[in-house]
Amino acid sequence: MMDGYAGKVLRIDLSTDEIIQEPLSKKMCEEFIGGRGFVAKTLYEELPPDTDPLGKNNLFIIATGPLSGHFLPASGKTHFGSKSPATGGYADSNMGGHFGPALKYAGFDMAVITGKAKTPTYLYIRDDIIEIRDAKAYWGKGSLTCEEMMKKDLGEDFQILTIGPAGEKLVKFACISHDFGRQAGRTGIGAVLGSKNIKAIAVKGTGSIPVFDLKKAYAKGKQAFKKVSEKPGFKGWTPEGTAGITDWVNEVGSFPAKNFQTSHIDHSHMINGKKVLERLKITDKACYCCPTPCGKYGKTKTSLGTAYMEGPEFETISLFGGSCMLESIEEIAYANYLCDELGIDTISGASVAAFAIECYEKGLITKEDIGKEIKFGDFDSIVYLLDLMSLKKNALGDLLSQGVKIASEKIKKGSEKFAIHVKGLEWTGYECRNAPSMMLAYMTADIGAHHNRAWVLGHDVVGAGTNVHDLITAGADSDTRPKAVIN
Repeated sequence: MMDGYAGKVLRIDLSTDEIIQEPLSKKMCEEFIGGRGFVAKTLYEELPPDTDPLGKNNLFIIATGPLSGHFLPASGKTHFGSKSPATGGYADSNMGGHFGPALKYAGFDMAVITGKAKTPTYLYIRDDIIEIRDAKAYWGKGSLTCEEMMKKDLGEDFQILTIGPAGEKLVKFACISHDFGRQAGRTGIGAVLGSKNIKAIAVKGTGSIPVFDLKKAYAKGKQAFKKVSEKPGFKGWTPEGTAGITDWVNEVGSFPAKNFQTSHIDHSHMINGKKVLERLKITDKACYCCPTPCGKYGKTKTSLGTAYMEGPEFETISLFGGSCMLESIEEIAYANYLCDELGIDTISGASVAAFAIECYEKGLITKEDIGKEIKFGDFDSIVYLLDLMSLKKNALGDLLSQGVKIASEKIKKGSEKFAIHVKGLEWTGYECRNAPSMMLAYMTADIGAHHNRAWVLGHDVVGAGTNVHDLITAGADSDTRPKAVIN
């Protein structure tokens, strides 16, 4: 066993109920480190290119890294990989929370799942006890509801991954949820779990991870925490989380409006990070061993109901508040909650809703196709569309559940020109006509359009070499910041 690693790989074949624990390869660790490296290597070597993303032979991989579960800042990430239902290509996604560390404490650096269970099931992992259990009681439940039920049944100390009804129905942008607000949102990997009849994965680990020199490792961890907390932007970044960049992105002309028709909105001050704190927040929320509690757990009250949720973060704000044009932070937060409960990516969910509204405005789909009139900025329209696509309630809902690329190819009539995606993955929350490097980053990202592959927007706007996060959170007067509006 190598220091830093738990030392084992868990393999589960759902078709045969075979469960194998095998040693982690030292060579693999040296060459691919962990996380995304483990995912990419395993998919490349074990998955034939013609595999159906929603077929039983697709792989679903959970991977951690050598720093996961240690006393180091931001060491709580968990990485997932598969063949994407959304793009038909390489899929990976990650989430914060506490699942990855728990998996390592249970003794596993990686889990590789294949096959398809005959009935709805969930995976139970408690150290060396691994079981494939019946999940009929949880099937059909929302992601958040399912996690709450399982915590009650298994114990609060279990870390749990869930899918919602959208994952069960194989919506191509279904996500995986954890810790009541953490999502592996992109590339549709929630649908991969749904295709395998897996509703949830629950893990509890009580072991430890070997460290070469525990005293020195602990000292390095303290040093790293101190370094992070002394960053100029730390105090500005922490209170509002990612929602804190809302006004800045809007001011520099990169905020998507009306399905990316324009790059600026007039109501950003009504949906920014300050409004999250003023109107929603109950408490801060951090992932495992993270000094920056960017999560904001809160409560929202709207005309359609009240909900508790984490967020919204910037991407959700920009796409529901800009691309869909909702002007209330409470309504955006409720849309966030609904996506979490249904089990869909907020980025793709909002983008598909905005695409559908533009199609309707241009006369490419009808009220009869949809089931009601819809328009930008209308809360009822957005909630209706999220429900329609996530549950595949009619033929149009089924079509929209496949994402904007496939939907536009079937609707045709010029809709392809405003289906905003790369490789079938909807854009994240930046309008790029003012940011060519960011557009290039979208175009060249291996999984499709995603800001986490190369976030270079700030360098487009203020020049290379600038610490953009510090600039945003420095509290400078907005009149001194660069601005651009592209119409």
